[in-house]
Amino acid sequence: MKGGDNAVSPHSNQHSTLPHPLSEENQEDIILNDSNHYTYLVVIASQATELARRQLIREKYFGLLDNLLPCMQYNTDMLYKFWIYGDMIPAKTDERRRYEAEKMEWDDLEEVGKGIKYEQTSILKWAETTLADRGITYDYLIVQDINTFIQLSNIKRELDNGVISESTNSPVAINTDTPTNLVWGNFAGTESDKHAFIVGSAAVKLAMEKQYDITQFDVNGPHLLTNMYHYFESVGADVESAVDATLEPEAAAEEQERVIPLFIREDGSEGTHRFIRWENNVESVHAEDSVVTQIYQDAEFADLARWTYLKPSPVCYPRKSAFKDGQPPLDPLDDDQESSDAITSDENDFPNANNATSSMTAHANGPSIALMTSSFIYPDNCMEPSATLSAINKRKFAIRHGHSFVARSAEFAQQRGRKTVWGKIDAIEKVLPKYDWIFWMDMDAVIMNQERSLFDLLDDLRDRYPDGKEAFDENVNMIASRPRSDPMFNAGVFFMRNSPWSMEFLREVQAFESWYNKGSAYEQGAMADIIEDPKYKEHVFMLYPDVHTFNTFPKYYKPGDFVVHYAPDKCPSPFVLKGLEAAERIENGEVIESLV
Repeated sequence: MKGGDNAVSPHSNQHSTLPHPLSEENQEDIILNDSNHYTYLVVIASQATELARRQLIREKYFGLLDNLLPCMQYNTDMLYKFWIYGDMIPAKTDERRRYEAEKMEWDDLEEVGKGIKYEQTSILKWAETTLADRGITYDYLIVQDINTFIQLSNIKRELDNGVISESTNSPVAINTDTPTNLVWGNFAGTESDKHAFIVGSAAVKLAMEKQYDITQFDVNGPHLLTNMYHYFESVGADVESAVDATLEPEAAAEEQERVIPLFIREDGSEGTHRFIRWENNVESVHAEDSVVTQIYQDAEFADLARWTYLKPSPVCYPRKSAFKDGQPPLDPLDDDQESSDAITSDENDFPNANNATSSMTAHANGPSIALMTSSFIYPDNCMEPSATLSAINKRKFAIRHGHSFVARSAEFAQQRGRKTVWGKIDAIEKVLPKYDWIFWMDMDAVIMNQERSLFDLLDDLRDRYPDGKEAFDENVNMIASRPRSDPMFNAGVFFMRNSPWSMEFLREVQAFESWYNKGSAYEQGAMADIIEDPKYKEHVFMLYPDVHTFNTFPKYYKPGDFVVHYAPDKCPSPFVLKGLEAAERIENGEVIESLV
C-alpha cells in the first residue's frame, strides 16, 4: 500500500472464533537479545496509584507472576515500561509504602516528573530523548493507558507478518521498504486517540522533526499523531507531486514511502473498527478487536484476558529454578531422627551441598545466587527516604555480576502474632529452593565495593574454610559473621545454601515461638540459639571474630570492605543515605578512609 494512504481497518460483521492458544503450536526458537534494541517498546501510561492494575498487566501481558526469578535483563524482542505521570502518592502513607515496594521489586516504573501530562507528544519525546540517552532503540512503540486492554500478542504477530487486520476483509500491508514509517490508531481528535496507539520509529522521528509544522496546522488539536494524520492528509498530495517531479517513478515511490507515513485508521466513517470501547461484557469482544478501552474494573480486565486467550509475550528469559525435577519432598524429621542422618543418609536422594559447583570459579555454569533484601517499609516510615535507593544499590551490583536481585515485602506484610521482621524467614523459605545460594542483606546494608562478585566471595570463603575446600562443599550450608564485641551472630547479612539442612533449619527457626515477640533480636535470636545446637553448628561457617568479610559496621570500615551495615539504635535512614553517597563516591574512584 502506498505511503500516505489512509487505510481504514474494519470491525468485520463476520466475527471469527477466538482461538485457544493450546490449539496450535507456537513454539519458537529462543534467541537472546543482548543489545539495547527492541522490536517492540510497550509503554503503559499510569498514575502512581494504579498498583493492582499494573500487577495484572505484568501477569497477563508478559507472564510475570512474581519476582522470585526476576527479569535481570530484558533479553527478548520486547521491552516494557510503566510510564508514571501525574501527582505522586503522598509520603508517609500506606499506599506510598506499597508503591516504593513495587519500585524495588519490579524496577519497571518510569517516573517522568511532576507537571508532565500523558499526551502523545510527551511519550514520543521521552522515547526519543530519555530512552535514546540510555542507548535504547526500538522499531515499534506500542502505547496504551492503564485502563485499556490490548491483544498484545496479536498486534505483535500482525506487525511481524507485515499485514495489519490480516483476519478481516480489508487487510493492510505494511510497506516493506519502510516498515517503521507507520501510525496506527484513532484520529478523531478526542480522548480516544490516546487510549492506545502504535507508531513506528521512523514515524516518531518524522513527527518530532515536523512537530512545529504539524502543531501549527491545528493549534487546537491536542494529539500530535492526530494532527500529523490531518497534516499529511492536507499536504500529502503536494508532497507526492513534488517528489514525482524530481525523481524517476520507482525512486519517487520509495521516497514517498519514506517521507509520508502509512496511517492505519481505526475510527473510520463506517464505524467499523478494531479499537473498541468496553461494553461491560466479554461477549461483545471479538477475535479481531485489537484494543478495548475504558476498562475500570480489575476483575473485568482479568476476565477479558481469559476470554481472548491472551498469550503472554515474554520480555525476558529468566534464570531457571535450581529446584530439581523429582527432588523428594523435604518432610519434617521424625522425632527420633537426627538432622545429620537425614542429610547424609542417601547421597542419591539429595544432592550434596555443592553437587554442581565443586569448582566455583566456573561461574558460567556455577551456582545461581539471589541477592535478597526486604522491600517492606514499616509504618513508622523511617526507611521511606532511603529504601528504594538502597535497593538500587543492590540491584546495580546484581546486574553487574550476573546475580538475581529479589526484594520482598509480601512476607513481611503477612505476619500475624509475631514481629514483622519474621517476614525475612518467610521470604527466604520462598526464594531459597529456586537458587543454589541466597545472600541476604537487610535494607540498611549498603554495598560499598561493587567490584567483587558473590561468586568471588564464595570462592574466597571456600579457600578460607579451616577444614578445606572439599569439607566446605560437603558441610557448609550457612555462612555468617560475628564481631568480637557482639553476644551473637548478626542476621543482617549472611549466605545460605539451598540444601535439605537449610530447609530443616528454617523450619526449626519458624517453630521457635518464644522468640516471636522477644526483642530486640527476634528472628536473629531464634537463629542464634538453634545454631548453637551441635547438629546444626557443624554446618555453619561462622566468621569470628570478623568485621570485614561481608558485614562491616561503619566504625570498623576500611577501604575495600564489601558491605557496610548501618544498624543504629535509632532510625538508620539518614546513615544509609550517607552510606549510599559514600558508595557512589567510591565507585567513581575516590578512596574513603573512614565512615565515621
